[in-house]
Amino acid sequence: MTASPVVVDNGTGMVRCGCTGLSPLPLLRCPTVTGRATAKTVALRSFMGKTQTPSSLLPLHILNSAQHAPVLKERTGLRDREDMRLHRERPLQAGVLCGDELAAARVLGGVELTYPIRNGFIHNMDAMQEIWDYALCERLPSLARPSCGSKTRWKYEDGLAWLLDRPLLLCEQTNISLRQRCDLLELFFEKYNFPTIQPMQQGLLSLFANGADRGVVVECGEGLSHCMPVFDGFLLTTAQRSTPVAGRAVTERLAQVLGQQQPHWRYQDSGRTGAEPTALPHSPRPINDMDVLRQIKERCCYVATENDDVGDRRMRETSTLHCECVLPDGTPCRLGPERFAAPELLFDPREADYDCDGIAMTLWKSIEAAGIDVRTSFYENIFLSGGSTLLPGFGARLQREMKSLYLTEKLKGNAARMARCPIRVKEPQWRQHMVYMGGAILAEFSQSQPEMWMSRSAYEEGGTSAIIARYCASA
Repeated sequence: MTASPVVVDNGTGMVRCGCTGLSPLPLLRCPTVTGRATAKTVALRSFMGKTQTPSSLLPLHILNSAQHAPVLKERTGLRDREDMRLHRERPLQAGVLCGDELAAARVLGGVELTYPIRNGFIHNMDAMQEIWDYALCERLPSLARPSCGSKTRWKYEDGLAWLLDRPLLLCEQTNISLRQRCDLLELFFEKYNFPTIQPMQQGLLSLFANGADRGVVVECGEGLSHCMPVFDGFLLTTAQRSTPVAGRAVTERLAQVLGQQQPHWRYQDSGRTGAEPTALPHSPRPINDMDVLRQIKERCCYVATENDDVGDRRMRETSTLHCECVLPDGTPCRLGPERFAAPELLFDPREADYDCDGIAMTLWKSIEAAGIDVRTSFYENIFLSGGSTLLPGFGARLQREMKSLYLTEKLKGNAARMARCPIRVKEPQWRQHMVYMGGAILAEFSQSQPEMWMSRSAYEEGGTSAIIARYCASA
């Protein structure tokens, strides 16, 4: 193995990929969504290109409070709300859109969106192949060669040739089925011609990135939240637990809360059906893009670490905790209690009519399902991973709830013994990329150890049976 391995992390919300030895962070982050522009959108984009020059746009703009707007305008040179809209400079292309082209089309609306991964499982392999074609064959080769220019797109055939001598480390969801693992390895061997592949589960990779070999990883991404105990480098599969509350559920909850507490707003996910949003006179204004709601969530929301009633009262009595954002169409949106009401779903899902445990209870059950002799190691080494754990207050709230459970369940309410409570929640930097970073470390470390990789020759000789024989014990 001479060429640098390729690392691919297929997340529900984002596909991250890169090459080892160039950067510890992924070279490319591509949203796990594809789109098909309607004829109306293509015609509108063509008309706009003839009548005006696209301006360079900032993302969704956030103001801590209304009075900070003049200061922000002075620092950034913005003159009015029109300048704070979300624009894209990439030209719109016909057919299936990914990455930058899809982002450009979504500004105009009228794009039929497909989300190929739901709750950690690939439900639309054709759409995923469109994303991999774009990421692995067209964009990654140019990013791995800075002399080519970061915006250069390779031809698909040239990208396939670039992958010919590069090993692939594939970051897998912990709950992946053996059937889907076989399908993925077959695809990457046969279509993308990787010479060797090493699939590895997320929990192990997150620990590798932290230089640890034991602990419990709380992976809270876009579609699913997993708790994965690892001891001496082995994943305790019988103690794994998961809950469906994660980033996308919080985004959808934010849409509901905005509609309830600010009746002049409503959410209509026109992208999933291709229907055009309606904005009749005196009707609620539509927010018709899940990506806009996600940006509001990431930049405005936080997890309340104190009593909810106290936090809600403080929010209503003062304006210092309010947040104002400007939506892509230039209209203002002011958030108050909604900032923490939506993320509350992660810890108390029953308030939003979810019949499942919150993250803290899921973590508690995962640790308690492990052997009694290793539980202390897990209590002391709780590692956060995934983009949703970046919400301010997430780690503090998880530690508080875990200590509360420890006091109730272990100490039977004896607060005098809490000084010896072993619970420690660790919040690593770059934890949204933790799985990829661990994969890059492992790929570089194991590049000279061929026994850790499955070769294409072994697959061609044994087919699916060779995959099952090698990985059935770990599936």
